[in-house]
Amino acid sequence: VPAPIEIQAPRAGMDPEGFWVVTVGQEVGIFYVCGNIQKSYPSFQKALEAYTTMYNEGRVRAVPIPGGPFWPSPSPPSPTSSSTSDDLWSQVEDLSDTMSHCEL
Repeated sequence: VPAPIEIQAPRAGMDPEGFWVVTVGQEVGIFYVCGNIQKSYPSFQKALEAYTTMYNEGRVRAVPIPGGPFWPSPSPPSPTSSSTSDDLWSQVEDLSDTMSHCEL
């Protein structure tokens, strides 16, 4: 989900009919063509203000279609660890002093 500061205004010379804020969809942000859940605003600044408000309220989320171009690819399996038992036990805190003060 792009932060408001990452959203760019249209290039000089472009004269879009409107700006659409997409807060739920495969791509979210401010677009110059319609699609997904959106609302048109008369200026980029008004669109950025609306997007910023919804972003700060946690209402902006990307919803990729499974298998679609924005669906995250599966991560490769992590390699198996070859740690020895001693390596593993060295990472465990020694609780013997703490436990010796416990009453049963």
